[in-house]
Amino acid sequence: MLAIAVALSSTAVSRPGVAQGCPQVAEPLVSVGWDAYRADQFERADTLFRRAVGLCPRAVSARTALGYSAMRLGRADESRLIFQGVLDVDSSVVDALVGLALVAWLNGEVENARAGFRRVLRVEPQNTTALQYLGTMPPGGPSRPPLILPDTVVYRVRAARDRFEIRSDDGWSPFYVKGVNVGAALPGRFPSQFPDSATYARWIQQIADMGANTVRLYTIHPPHFYGALWAYNTAHPEAPLWLIHGVWAELPPDYEYDDPNWEGEFFREMRWVVDVVHGRADLPRRPGHAAGRYLADVSPWTLAFIVGREWEPFSVDVYNRRAPRQTDWLGRYIELRDGSPIEAWLAKACEQIVAYETETYRHQRPVAYTNWPTLDPIYHRTETTAEEEVAIRRALGERFAAQPLEYDNDAAGLDARRMQPLENFPAGIFAAFHVYPYYPDFMVLDPDYRQVESAEGASSYYGYLRDLKAHHPTVPVLIAEYGVPASLGSAHLQPQGWHHGGHTEQRMAEIDGRLTREIAEAGMAGGVVFAWIDEWFKRNWLTADFEIPRDRGRLWHNRLDAEQHYGMVAMDAEPRLPGRTLAERLPSWELVPPLYQMEDGAALRAAADEESIWLLFDPGGKAFERVFIGFDMVNPAAGDVRWPGGSGPLIPVGVEFVLQIGGDEARVMADPPSNPFRMQPVRDTVPTDFFFTPGIASPPPGFFTGRIEQRFKPRYVTEPNDDGRYDSLRVVTNRPRFGRDAREYAGLGYDRGVLPEGPPPDGLWERHAETGVIEARIPWALLNVTDPSQRRVLQHDPETPRGALSTTRVRSIGIVAAGTDSLGRWSFWPAQASADSVARYTWASWDTPRWRERRRPVYEEMRRTFLTLEPAVVKFR
Repeated sequence: MLAIAVALSSTAVSRPGVAQGCPQVAEPLVSVGWDAYRADQFERADTLFRRAVGLCPRAVSARTALGYSAMRLGRADESRLIFQGVLDVDSSVVDALVGLALVAWLNGEVENARAGFRRVLRVEPQNTTALQYLGTMPPGGPSRPPLILPDTVVYRVRAARDRFEIRSDDGWSPFYVKGVNVGAALPGRFPSQFPDSATYARWIQQIADMGANTVRLYTIHPPHFYGALWAYNTAHPEAPLWLIHGVWAELPPDYEYDDPNWEGEFFREMRWVVDVVHGRADLPRRPGHAAGRYLADVSPWTLAFIVGREWEPFSVDVYNRRAPRQTDWLGRYIELRDGSPIEAWLAKACEQIVAYETETYRHQRPVAYTNWPTLDPIYHRTETTAEEEVAIRRALGERFAAQPLEYDNDAAGLDARRMQPLENFPAGIFAAFHVYPYYPDFMVLDPDYRQVESAEGASSYYGYLRDLKAHHPTVPVLIAEYGVPASLGSAHLQPQGWHHGGHTEQRMAEIDGRLTREIAEAGMAGGVVFAWIDEWFKRNWLTADFEIPRDRGRLWHNRLDAEQHYGMVAMDAEPRLPGRTLAERLPSWELVPPLYQMEDGAALRAAADEESIWLLFDPGGKAFERVFIGFDMVNPAAGDVRWPGGSGPLIPVGVEFVLQIGGDEARVMADPPSNPFRMQPVRDTVPTDFFFTPGIASPPPGFFTGRIEQRFKPRYVTEPNDDGRYDSLRVVTNRPRFGRDAREYAGLGYDRGVLPEGPPPDGLWERHAETGVIEARIPWALLNVTDPSQRRVLQHDPETPRGALSTTRVRSIGIVAAGTDSLGRWSFWPAQASADSVARYTWASWDTPRWRERRRPVYEEMRRTFLTLEPAVVKFR
């Protein structure tokens, strides 16, 4: 494995000279700065290193350290100057030599990096970092070798009837794709802020160790990714890691797919992807994109290209409706007859990438466009269009403000069978689908799918996969995305319990393993599980509107957001208190100053991290049947001043939320004005012959079904009241809907305020058996915190445009507590019924989150499952 010279400073940086002339006061700054650096708190490290340099400008250690923090914060030019300045004074400082070479490597300056690491070896011949980085670099000199074209078109991979095949020493051998999708946004970063080369090299090794044979990229990564892949594959010729490369695009303006400017940029991106995999690209710096000099030729291991994204059905419908439109495409490599306008345009797009690679490099590989069930070519009787549903609902007299806020999931379709390879495109065409088990709703509701059984039992998912493959008998079908997340929150419920979130990590592993096996059983060409790591910037429809401001969502981990929890590798917030169990954490809790400390020993403490607010309630030896903790989030003069049910003493301040713990349940409830959603019935009565509720296996806590819909509230203003009435935090995940035969399907939902019991990472509360001490970890979003990194809370601002959500920043929140014993007697904190006696809790804001990487159980489950599937090890001629 590569030494992680950039990510872990202690590996690559010997940190000399801390005591070589630095004033005593600067020494701890450098040391603490390196601790922050190793924890990926680069801005904090940078601040500490700058202070150390200010105190001791000539200190080699401080200046070198500042060069590393500048490099990690993207200030390449500054970093280069710092390292060069150190070397101008002393050319033998190895850490500065390594840093200078790393700057060149991260900027894609391969030859400068090569020369720099060789310079390191002249000073320190056994320097591990230099030796290992030199080992990752593709061969070549300062300029690329001349391009030598083969006499005939080369294609090492082809799309056969129902599979991929690779040309081996023994002819064409079947290749079953066992892949993983690789996103690269580490916590705190935007998707365009890529990891360093050592991180990529480590990931590639771990992915291969998991048993995968393929990685999929959605877009172009920096040069060092391809260098790391080249290094791995040249070292493992018998079992390389193959690459499926995507070409990303945003939606075109006004959904005009043939808009000259948008289309021109998309086709240019295709050409760049081809040049990148052949190691012959020089990409300019562009906001939000990778750039640099690409020298690593990974084309021998590039399995296929997938162009585009999951196109939104409404955009396809708009494009198809506008006339005139071309419905045929006849190119040199691909043809399409009697298709829809969007199918003809997609054939044209696929032609572009095939033509460019063939005519520039005389190489080919299979190609597909991205598709998903909402645009599959199959008719689904349970899936109305928006227009059909509105007509049915109006005929039944339903009350609704607007048409459903959802895609037309069966209004249009894309049929890969219509796109045919011509004779001079022998690499061929395949179909690429993103298929998850919980969405769209026809995956949940179709009665035929519910009756299908795979080798492992009833499976609507397998029923759909079998249907999908039957529609593509002569085309390989790759399931290019699938999986379930291990989030606390769930965004859609599924009959077999394979929900869009709400799973323990062990349950996630079991489901992903079974989905992988069912993809193979259904006759697919392979599957690419989603995803390698958790990415904090991702957003889910049920939570996205409450993650404000949007560009800071990457700085905190929303346990309710399903999209942030698919990783084989979890990216957890760094816990503020060490220990796997409550018993192990109790000594650390004792060091946390209490919010309340009573003479009888009762105490309440609080801590915070990038995921949750942590609470520890010590009953002081008393036995409480119920414990209440209230939160004054915005305004002490507003909110409810009664505990749930209206009993007990008055609360000194109004609270918007209450955590209630009793028996074996912990539940967060909201004062109604602060509830993020309001529920409304779609109508008063429903004929029983219209109504159908699908059975749900493993229903989530607080599961409910009915004829209700939810709406965002137009205004979120905490209001003073004393009625003691609190809402459960119910959400509708599957809205009520109709089939095309007007049959009604009930809405489904659950109470996301119920906290699962147990230790992290799955549990959110624990009770210590011997002392009765209770620890609870409440995800920020359950308290209407829209950005904990700025202490920002949902609250209406009259200046905000109508229909938009607004927030306010708070300095602190008030926390109160109470408990009742078996005789109904109350204890409460604070003991004095005055607002001034209420403890206020605040936490430090941040711009750089603290986090840690951890393999989930799904990693081992996928490794075991991949081993059971068809082996695919081939040797090139």
